[in-house]
Amino acid sequence: MKRLLAGLLALPLAAFAQSQSAPEPPVEAHPIGTLVFVVLFVGFCVVFGWMVWRKKDKKEDEKPQA
Repeated sequence: MKRLLAGLLALPLAAFAQSQSAPEPPVEAHPIGTLVFVVLFVGFCVVFGWMVWRKKDKKEDEKPQA
């Protein structure tokens, strides 16, 4: 019974996989979209680094001098 249920579940998936034609090659992304992504990514990385640096400086200022 378990093999029958497993076969019934696998059969439609196998048939669906066999019936599909070769996928089309992906469409190339627009250069402006890529440029916007790079600018935003680098900007967020710089801001994140600046926030970490600023937080580290505040922690060092709060330490009592011995």
